[in-house]
Amino acid sequence: MTIPQSPPTPEHRAASVRAALARGDLLGAYDEVVRRGSTDHHGLNYLEVLTLARLGDTERALRLYDDYGLAEVDDVDSLSLKARLLKDLAFQADGEPNHEKLMAACELYQAVHVRTRSSYPAINAASLALIAGQTELARKLADEVARETPPERRRGYFSLATLAEALVVLGDVAGARDALSRALEAEDADVGARSTTVLQLQRLVAAKSVAPGMESLLELVQPPRVAMFCGNIFVGGEELEAKLAAAMSALIARENVGFAYGALAAGSDIVIAEQLIARGAELHVVLPFAEVDFLEQSVAPAGESWVARYHACKAAATEVTYASNMTYMGGMEQFAYGSKVTMGMARLRARQLHAEAIQLVIVEDRGDGTLSGSDVTAWRSTGGRAEVVAAPPLTRPVMPPPPPKLNVDRGDYGLMFTDYPGFSKLDERVLPIFWEEVMVRSAGILEAYGKVIRQGNTWGDAIFAVFGDAPTAAAAALDLCEGLAKVDCKRLGVRDGTAMRIALHYGSTYSGYDPVTKRMNYYGSEVSKAARIEPVTPSGSVYVTEPFAAVLEMQNDHPFVCNYVGKIALPKNYGTFPLYRLSRAG
Repeated sequence: MTIPQSPPTPEHRAASVRAALARGDLLGAYDEVVRRGSTDHHGLNYLEVLTLARLGDTERALRLYDDYGLAEVDDVDSLSLKARLLKDLAFQADGEPNHEKLMAACELYQAVHVRTRSSYPAINAASLALIAGQTELARKLADEVARETPPERRRGYFSLATLAEALVVLGDVAGARDALSRALEAEDADVGARSTTVLQLQRLVAAKSVAPGMESLLELVQPPRVAMFCGNIFVGGEELEAKLAAAMSALIARENVGFAYGALAAGSDIVIAEQLIARGAELHVVLPFAEVDFLEQSVAPAGESWVARYHACKAAATEVTYASNMTYMGGMEQFAYGSKVTMGMARLRARQLHAEAIQLVIVEDRGDGTLSGSDVTAWRSTGGRAEVVAAPPLTRPVMPPPPPKLNVDRGDYGLMFTDYPGFSKLDERVLPIFWEEVMVRSAGILEAYGKVIRQGNTWGDAIFAVFGDAPTAAAAALDLCEGLAKVDCKRLGVRDGTAMRIALHYGSTYSGYDPVTKRMNYYGSEVSKAARIEPVTPSGSVYVTEPFAAVLEMQNDHPFVCNYVGKIALPKNYGTFPLYRLSRAG
């Protein structure tokens, strides 16, 4: 008999959220806090807004801060959180931070300091004042913080990190380094805490408002690095594997890798994963397609011992995800797609932690022509740093024959589905108005992308479009979203704010001549997945899948932001998937 478990208390849930924030698992923290249902618990409301702030979703965090009435709660954390959000807004602008918003945040931090006498809002006000050019005010506040408690009596990460920041503002490089070194030795010097300190120092250094030499403090307090790992498949041997494992272990330690994303193919992948596990790194396994096919193609050919090691690594992983749930179709394209998604996921995690993303590779000296060699080229071509352990000539397994290749074109594309909420309930008399207001307007917006849209189609109020790459799909979706926000809802008889909901996915699809429409069409399981995302997208928003967000992250200097919205169940029992909301940077 199974005894049903009681749901966690708010206090237990809050502790779980804080633990996720401490280890730098912002997505896990958000998933946990939104499971609470009711928003009556102040502590969980605060944690939800804090998590969104750390995820960079500032506008949404500000809305919830007001909705939850956090300003009415008389504690330093809740009061300071509004100032932190205003500070983040000031740094969202392109180029220099917004001076007016900097000072608004600075003044609010000062007001909280006067009210609570806490050093936390005081040091934040000091840093903002320094960046804004208010040097006298900055030094006055920093001096007050530094004098509050003698250095030798300070304990705990935040107390010492606050002292370090005060000394940074005062220009004391040696003192700041000493305080930070002691902070990092504290029991509560977790990843989440370090990432917030790094962001603060990055902003001070970028504003050129600190003394020379402060840049070195960034390397000192930098959170563990995030790695994407890959390498050649090989049969192995005790002596060979021992040498490669030792070299990789030393590399992981030197680079202080704390998080890693990759597949678990026989040979290099598993050797790297085993060393990551031994070091205590957080392992995320990302398979390019269905597991049974991956095992058959990339693990079992090298021998049964590799299969056992695969399962051991998988069991030790924090998470196992799939770039695509489809079966293996033959050819290297699906492996390349999986690698691209994995690289982007590593970079997304590094962005959240304000950490560096690197690539760990084991590859033969002559491995340039292999898939792993191509992965290194792709990583470096987008500004990434690859750390390669060169292997001697490797014995490759005899690979199984791929499935029979279909004589049908396939490719990776950006897939867009749109839908207008409430269309089916529109009065028959307003349908011509809808056609002019929504569909004709949509056609005008998408016409600018006519040369890059590979296919466009409509069904009533729905639009399906296929793009050659993720950035173009993102730009078109946001143009469409913004353009359709101008539709006159009163003329259509729908409530104000009703707007098109837009979903984007990036994946491999078939393409071929459609005998019904007499033109090219695109189809496949990834198209179906894109279609399932649109119904769960809020009106007036653009939601994207994790593969889309990851592929977008592999583009240099793209002008978009993907904010996590949680793991959401898709209609028709299609499954639960992590989704992101797309917006423009700045």
